[in-house]
Amino acid sequence: MLPLIAAAGLSGCSLLYDIGQERALDQCDRATSPQDRTACRKANSESYEDYEKRRQAAKEGRAP
Repeated sequence: MLPLIAAAGLSGCSLLYDIGQERALDQCDRATSPQDRTACRKANSESYEDYEKRRQAAKEGRAP
């Protein structure tokens, strides 16, 4: 039962992250210059899995 709860929690975090990413990318589309749009999209294109790996590495005090 506990793994199921943990998986549900993780998928919820992933879902919220994805929603935040979509909003950020929508904002990128509103940038006036193509260079700004490209830079914004690059800065906001990290997957949840990559984000989580980087966050865990930072939490443990090591490089990702």
